[in-house]
Amino acid sequence: MSLLKLILTFPARRPVAFGLGFSCIKTSAADLLVQRYVEKRKDIDWKRNSAFGLFGLLYLGGVQYFLYVPVFKRLFPGAEEFTKKTIGEKLKDTAGQLTMVKQVFLDQAIHHPLLYFPTFYMMKELVMGGKPNDAVKKYKANYKEDILSLWKIWVPATIVNFTFMPMWGRIPFVATVSLFWTCLLSYMRGSDPIDIPEQKVNADTWGNQGRALSMALNQQKAQLSPDRSYIVITSAGDSKLALTQLCKEVASSGGNVIRSTAMCLSGQIIATLVIETQPEEMPELASKLAAVRDCQVTINQFITPKTDDARFECHLLVAGGDRPGILSEISHFLDDHSIRIENLVQDQSLTLKDGKELTEFNLHLVLSSESDLDLSQLQTSLNSFGEEIGMKFTLQSK
Repeated sequence: MSLLKLILTFPARRPVAFGLGFSCIKTSAADLLVQRYVEKRKDIDWKRNSAFGLFGLLYLGGVQYFLYVPVFKRLFPGAEEFTKKTIGEKLKDTAGQLTMVKQVFLDQAIHHPLLYFPTFYMMKELVMGGKPNDAVKKYKANYKEDILSLWKIWVPATIVNFTFMPMWGRIPFVATVSLFWTCLLSYMRGSDPIDIPEQKVNADTWGNQGRALSMALNQQKAQLSPDRSYIVITSAGDSKLALTQLCKEVASSGGNVIRSTAMCLSGQIIATLVIETQPEEMPELASKLAAVRDCQVTINQFITPKTDDARFECHLLVAGGDRPGILSEISHFLDDHSIRIENLVQDQSLTLKDGKELTEFNLHLVLSSESDLDLSQLQTSLNSFGEEIGMKFTLQSK
């Protein structure tokens, strides 16, 4: 037998070995593509990549082969014969079509939600140094979006697989289609988010992994114009109309809200607005804003620097048990390393540990520096600092 024929027939002759190797290489390569070209990381997270490679080797190449071939052969004796029929014969074979539907249902409604995703989350946490409880918590928070995303790709794919592919070709087919799926899974679930309880905020605002926030923070921030004046106002009030009134006064005075954030806390609407205006219109606008009823308004004017040499470098995620002084300690650490905080979002969440309710501290920072940062060295320093103060620090490049 020629070398070419040996290579071409290898998948059929050694389906298990081919499935294991192909799935491992494919899964690892998909994550590398996402890290390098989607997340645009300067430094590859090899620990995360090894989690995907290990998952591809053991689960996609091993467990799924055992499920799709020996188990499905036993559960659905006519499945293999159905794949050998012509399209015309398949259309007339009602029993074969029903067998195919049963396989799709078992795979997509039972196997993936109850085995595939839990295994993925558990393996990722173990490789990344997390705990099984973390895997359970993350899957509970993400399962709806994960399963819906899965079905959009894999219901049509498994219909094709269980209708046309021979038994030995099922895993190679899955491995080929899953190159795209693994890229999507790596993008969605590759990097750990800050855990924020879904009930505290609107799901479309934070969503899974705070993707709306991450997308906003990833945007190149607009430079402020030196020939304009800027007002930063903070307001707090019970009235639901307070924010509407503030924005109305800004618009009527020719101002423009260029950055804003708002939240509802203990029944009060708390908002921060950065407003751009012409210098000559500043006094009138400030006077109108101070007169807004039903809320307390604090007004600050600041001068925009003409040059800004700081470059965006990375995101920093911080998580751990809450206590007084954490933000002060982190800001001092960053200042000692000449790192500037460009954006900051901090929140609390409640978790159960050993039957006790604990308050978790969650922080998302956008950092910049005038000089180049060695992210690997900075992560090492943060790890040591995190051990001192009981926090977990995770750097993410742009």
